[in-house]
Amino acid sequence: MSALNSTILSPIASEDNQLITGAVGAAAILAITAIYYAISPKDKDHGFPKLRGIQLYHAWNFFHRRYDFLQSGFAWNLGKSFSFNVLHHNIIALTGEDARQAFFSNPHLNFDQGYKILMGAAPDISDVDMATDETGGGVAPFNKRLNKLLNKARLQSVLPTLLQDIIGKADKWGNDGKNGRIDPFTEIYDLVFLMTARLTTCHDLTKNEADLKKIGDLYLTLQTSATPTSLLLPWFPSPARKTGKGATTELYIMLYTYVEARRQAEPTSDAIDVLIAEGETTQGITGFVMGVLFAGIINTGIISCWMLTDLAVHPEWKEKCKNEIRDLLSRHLGDSLSSATLCEKLGAIPISAWEDELPIIDACIRESQRIYITGVTLRRNLREDMKFGAHVVKRGDFLAYALGDVHLNPEYYPEPHKFDPGRWLRPDPVPNAIYPFIGWGVGRHPCTGMKTAKLEMKLILAMFLMRYEYDLVDKDGKFPDSLPVPNRNDIHQVHVT
Repeated sequence: MSALNSTILSPIASEDNQLITGAVGAAAILAITAIYYAISPKDKDHGFPKLRGIQLYHAWNFFHRRYDFLQSGFAWNLGKSFSFNVLHHNIIALTGEDARQAFFSNPHLNFDQGYKILMGAAPDISDVDMATDETGGGVAPFNKRLNKLLNKARLQSVLPTLLQDIIGKADKWGNDGKNGRIDPFTEIYDLVFLMTARLTTCHDLTKNEADLKKIGDLYLTLQTSATPTSLLLPWFPSPARKTGKGATTELYIMLYTYVEARRQAEPTSDAIDVLIAEGETTQGITGFVMGVLFAGIINTGIISCWMLTDLAVHPEWKEKCKNEIRDLLSRHLGDSLSSATLCEKLGAIPISAWEDELPIIDACIRESQRIYITGVTLRRNLREDMKFGAHVVKRGDFLAYALGDVHLNPEYYPEPHKFDPGRWLRPDPVPNAIYPFIGWGVGRHPCTGMKTAKLEMKLILAMFLMRYEYDLVDKDGKFPDSLPVPNRNDIHQVHVT
């Protein structure tokens, strides 16, 4: 088998334009904050304990050191929920089981507003002058379109192509003069992006490497332009705001052009063609594709990278996963495709088997999710005031819940930072708690694309394990003295520190 060494390289440095944008908007932020605190009360009636200190400093930490900032706030308030301000917005940081249940189940808490104002990075259709009201559509139409594209029959038909995508990328890694050495936090992300585009766009786009790279770069631009100034002061013409609006417009035009081209071409089974056949407008399809490409890459890319890394550190689990794939092939194919290629064999496995017959790999995926999906989820109360235990969440308040509050809770998961997929294979793997695992969303916002995301991860892992031998190495080609550590303050991608 080929040798493929997986190298974790140094993290990409923080974008300088965030600092520049912050400097440009600092005067406006300071002025607004000073006026606000001169005329407003320190605490809201019946509110959560207000974090002491300069609120502007807390706001800066919330955007630049989000995970660590919340942990320090919980330590200050003896492990209880607290509040702080970001300009005129009241933010409530939640912890504990009761708060977790209310956060994910209360119908009054709005998902979109929480992320749009305090997270950003997703393309905002309102930034595109040529877009119409029908371009968006909300969560329900988005999920309806997604379900049309990700049914089992269509996934089965595209399965061989997805496997060929993996081989095509991996063969380039092994023949680029670098002795098969890659940074998974770049290469695997690019692979997941290609696979997501394969499932949700058209062949014309996925075969155009230059356009696909350009689209990926535009999404990266949207992430780096989601600065505090551009999010909190959208009316202020900051460089980041202009850059983000320009990237959104360029992204929209590129995808719109592909949709229009498919409308004039011979119909195929590609995703865009399926939506055209359903009577969808070009604007509606373009808006959907913009959203699904963004949603499809984030967590799937994170977990794929870290799972491959963890298995390289734990060869006993890597071998168990490899044996499970061998057993899957033997169980479903036997000797019927003895002369077929690995791609042909894996492509012949039923989708139902990929979903239901790989408990060890499922456990590895789940464990990587538990360890690395620890970021902060957001909501906003857009309705009337509501009770949260002994406190009140006012209309307009934002709520923040760090998934690490449950995923890294030693009461639920002993040695929470240890990679131990075996904990999910025991008779009672899930702790006796409300929403003890939130890797795929819970309550009112479960992940519609969960099965497809898991399929992508399993296909990548199966090709890696059955086609290559790979190891974790440092820049000198040796097993690293210190293992990679996730940067939990990276609010968009959990890269290594």
